[in-house]
Amino acid sequence: MLDETEIRRADQAVAESRMVSGAAALSGLDEHWAEQSAIGLDTEFVRERTFYPRPGLVQVSEGREIWLLDPVALPEIPALGKLLENPNCIKILHSVGEDMEVFRILTGTVPDPLFDTQIAAAMLGYPLQYRYEQLVGETLGVELAGGKARSNWCKRPLTRDLLTYAAQDVIWLPRLQALLAERLEQAGRLDWLEEDCARLVENARSESSAPALGRVKGAGRLSDPALAILEGLAEWRDEMARKRDLPRSFVIRDDDLLRLAESATRGDLDRALRALPDPVRRRYRDAFTDRIEAGGRTDFARPPELTQLTPEQRDRIRLIQQAVGKLAAELDVEPALIASKRELTRIIRGERPPWLDGWRGPLVSKLLES
Repeated sequence: MLDETEIRRADQAVAESRMVSGAAALSGLDEHWAEQSAIGLDTEFVRERTFYPRPGLVQVSEGREIWLLDPVALPEIPALGKLLENPNCIKILHSVGEDMEVFRILTGTVPDPLFDTQIAAAMLGYPLQYRYEQLVGETLGVELAGGKARSNWCKRPLTRDLLTYAAQDVIWLPRLQALLAERLEQAGRLDWLEEDCARLVENARSESSAPALGRVKGAGRLSDPALAILEGLAEWRDEMARKRDLPRSFVIRDDDLLRLAESATRGDLDRALRALPDPVRRRYRDAFTDRIEAGGRTDFARPPELTQLTPEQRDRIRLIQQAVGKLAAELDVEPALIASKRELTRIIRGERPPWLDGWRGPLVSKLLES
């Protein structure tokens, strides 16, 4: 727990935080940030009606001062890019998630090295989805108000309440990192965190995403010929969503894609096209027809994740889940931190997830052999 003096200093920094909206205000920040061994970061964005997140704010703090960078007024922030790429400064975030995409949009790079305080806390026995304000309250004894993440962060001016909320999101991160890193070191798990965070960075840099077909809910119930057609439709939807910067469902819903693919294999495409919402049919009818007439890939093979599990495989997964649960209890962590049901299913289907080559490998391999 922190003493009252340290809490007052942090509160004062929050009260004095201001928006950085001009290039002149950025002068010298890259030099100051380059001197730090660890810096807390967070982003606020809007993504309700767009494919790409719209950056609304970037918060930076080394634990004493707070900078609220305004990406609406500053589409380019070179100092931030230098900070993210500084190998000598740990970038601290809580539940990095979509922040990686925001950073890439703003700077073309992502934070490395990374320390995710949510993952760190989970490795110390806290819940996997522990919120930032909960962790700050539990470990530092500071009460924070949440509930503003879904505000319109691109609207200007931002209210003082929102700026205070945003500033509080980063002022405590350096203190959290120091505390959690010490506890992880004592528990012999700091290398666990470093490995997981390095994998997050690697995945973010590769910009790899799940296949378009895997994003269509209910695809697994279709026949192979229908799936082959659906794959082409799903890839087209992704292309159109990026081009128009719209959520996928704003282009066409999953249910409508499934209906088109199924109807095409039954020779009943016209009825499915007529059943589409009028705006979708008017705008995309020709595109749908062209994709469907082109047919699916001749080398199409049903993806393993859309293959029905056998009863024996289901029983095997259930037994391994029980073993993972027992091991997790011994380690005092949640079972999904070691291996979720989804990850175990991938293994049973014959895949080899990259995390098997890391700290989880020896633990899970023993369970798979038993």
